[in-house]
Amino acid sequence: MIFKGQSEKNKRYVSAHTWTIERWLAVALIGMAVLVTTETAKSQTAGTANIQGTISDSTGAVIQNATVTVTNTATTVQHRTTSGADGLYSFPNLAVGEYNLNVSAAGFKHYDQRGIVLEVGSSIAVNISMQVGEAQQSVEVQANGLALQTEDPSFKQTINEQTLTELPLNGRTVTSLITLSGGSAPAPITDLQGSKTFYNSVVISVGGGQGDTTDYRLDGGDHNDYETEVNLPFPFPDAVSQFSVETSALGAQSGFHPGGLVNVVTRSGTNQWHGSVFEFIRNNLLDGTNFFSSTKDTLHQNQYGGTFGGKIIPNKLFFFGGYQHLKADQSQSLTQSYVPTQANLNGDFSVTDGAGCQSSGKAIQLLNPLTGTVLPNNQINPSFFVAPALALQPYFPANPSSCGLVSYAIPSQQTENQVIGRVDSTLTQKHSLYGRYFIEDYTSPAYFSPTNVLLTTQAGNAERAQSLTLGETYIIGPHTVNSFHASGTRVRNNRGPNAQGLAPNALGVNNYEASKNFLEFAVTNKWITYCGACAQSHFNINTFSFADDVNMVLGRHQLAFGGAYVRSQMNVYNLYEMNGYFTFTGVYSQKGPAGTSTGGTGADGNLDFLTGAMNQYQQSLPQQNAMRAPIPSLYVQDIYHATNRLVVSAGIRRSEERRVGKECRSR
Repeated sequence: MIFKGQSEKNKRYVSAHTWTIERWLAVALIGMAVLVTTETAKSQTAGTANIQGTISDSTGAVIQNATVTVTNTATTVQHRTTSGADGLYSFPNLAVGEYNLNVSAAGFKHYDQRGIVLEVGSSIAVNISMQVGEAQQSVEVQANGLALQTEDPSFKQTINEQTLTELPLNGRTVTSLITLSGGSAPAPITDLQGSKTFYNSVVISVGGGQGDTTDYRLDGGDHNDYETEVNLPFPFPDAVSQFSVETSALGAQSGFHPGGLVNVVTRSGTNQWHGSVFEFIRNNLLDGTNFFSSTKDTLHQNQYGGTFGGKIIPNKLFFFGGYQHLKADQSQSLTQSYVPTQANLNGDFSVTDGAGCQSSGKAIQLLNPLTGTVLPNNQINPSFFVAPALALQPYFPANPSSCGLVSYAIPSQQTENQVIGRVDSTLTQKHSLYGRYFIEDYTSPAYFSPTNVLLTTQAGNAERAQSLTLGETYIIGPHTVNSFHASGTRVRNNRGPNAQGLAPNALGVNNYEASKNFLEFAVTNKWITYCGACAQSHFNINTFSFADDVNMVLGRHQLAFGGAYVRSQMNVYNLYEMNGYFTFTGVYSQKGPAGTSTGGTGADGNLDFLTGAMNQYQQSLPQQNAMRAPIPSLYVQDIYHATNRLVVSAGIRRSEERRVGKECRSR
């Protein structure tokens, strides 16, 4: 991974050596020399599909110079080529959808095959046997279902539009369906997901790979979060045409990550107007009560939006757009804490540390944390209590139980807006363009209450993800196609506590503080305020990717070569522990100030807190990072049709990751 430095632990980065142009050229030449001795590969650009095959007569003799045309049934866009000396033809990098295929050759009947369905990432063979006859005569064949993929050995499963929109999908997140494909499963999250990454990113293991080794593509463009190597957000299901998950034997063109490939394609406009509106509602008025719950769910969730697409210029220019809004309010499950009681504030710990309040059922004996002497009947003179601890008491929930127990629910409010727009243009039969822009905004506020400071233990996030992809396909000749993709993504994640809040100085603590609304206290087994991952910060990532792919048919060889250049930038500013992190474990109420006193049989963190007997204090400088990672790559691959029944594919790829020599820790 590129920016794994933003983990919970310190990571050190070593700058990789720089590759010269001569060395890259050497890699390309070596790749061409060892095509048939390296890994299996297929030849297509992400987000597209291929058709290829052999044209022959009824005796099996190949037919050269036959004119082959494929037509997209939704847009009537046509692509044309001719068969080579070996009777082979190829249509690389076609948009997904349904196609008709037509073949004409002198002295043979016209051939027409309809209903060929291309899924994202598919590479199928359509071999055609022509019949002798007049050109005015025709042979019509109707394709039934999906064609068998015979042109590459990868294992791929496609989730189509019907599955996306009709399956019940909690949260309507496309990535939730990745695990429907064989060989995919949720991976251990560790530090790959959290308040630093986009809220709906996922950690998925594909084909046995680690959770950070899956490559994500959207409309052929790079769609990876280079901070932790998870996905950037994808559009809502109604805006997605289909996506595929490839789990093994990835080709050289798709070999950027060692794990699997998730390849998502958005919907396009057609010659027909089409649109939809939707709303999905979940609330406690309609939902049944959980069998194991004694109260109604408090969730109120609304997701609504719509899509619309069609033609601007028939057969030439098409558009598609969509919008989705999410609003979800809920009180989370009850959280329990143990705060100082009024008896504790009066110096009496006999009840809170008595048998009735201990899980063991046995009373514990406390020591004075400052002197190490035994406290008779667990009573201490309140004059030992420090002012900052007493100043925090009004911010605790009122009326705790005799053991100090308080129960509360932290509110959860989520708001999300997604907007997507796409334009497809066929300039000529040889030249086509498309552009797609997607933006998603998400907010989840942090909370603070002057009567319950314990609500501050979850970070607030204001996140925005943007993605722009431009694609161009140009048919250089009957047997050569060039495809170019340029993409840019930007993720902005502003994280932090509520604007209203507490800080150490407000309680009378004399220390440096960087903000006036952050107070990180932790009292072991009792209560905490705020959290390390709640500190004010921003994590911004900009990634720019450029890729060019050339596909050529040379006799029985279908050759593909190209390269990509990705440059990712990550800018971090994090006030983690800038206000100090105060920890009270209760060790001094059990072992005294030197840790050697005897007579104590248990610990009480609240007693240590009230007397100011702090066990640990941490404070850090701001974490400021400006990381840059250029990632060049080259590949070459070949599909060789040895016979009409045997296809051999091979390729090689070289990717170089240059990491910035920085050390960073973030929570």
